[in-house]
Amino acid sequence: MARLAALIPSPQANLTRYHGVFAPNHRLRRVSVPGPQEQESSGVGQGGRTPKHVSMGWAKRLKRVFGIEVQRCDRCGGEVKIIAVIEDPEVIGQILDRLGLRAQALSHSLAHGPPRFSGELFAGI
Repeated sequence: MARLAALIPSPQANLTRYHGVFAPNHRLRRVSVPGPQEQESSGVGQGGRTPKHVSMGWAKRLKRVFGIEVQRCDRCGGEVKIIAVIEDPEVIGQILDRLGLRAQALSHSLAHGPPRFSGELFAGI
C-alpha cells in the first residue's frame, strides 16, 4: 500500500513540467506563449480571461462537439443573433406538429441500454 500511495501526487503538485522556451523563466517565453494583450485582442472576454465559473453556452457546445455553427448564416456567412431558445417540450411538440415534422422525429428508433445477458452465459468463466 505504501508503494501505491507514493505514486499519487499531492493536490498542489504540478503534473506538467515545461522545458526549453516553454519553461516559466526562459528568456524567449514571451515570444512563444501568448500574453494577456494577445488574449484580450482575440475576444476571450472582458479583462482578457473568462471566469472559471462561467459554463460554455449551448451554441458553443454545438460548434465544439458536432461542428454545427448556429451563430453564422448559411447563406451570407454573417453573424446571427439568437433572440429566443425554446426548451419546453410541449411547445417544441406543437411547433413540430405544425410543420409536419413530428412524425419524422418519432420514427427514429429510441435510444436504449445495452442488451441484458443471462447468468448461464458466464457460468463457465
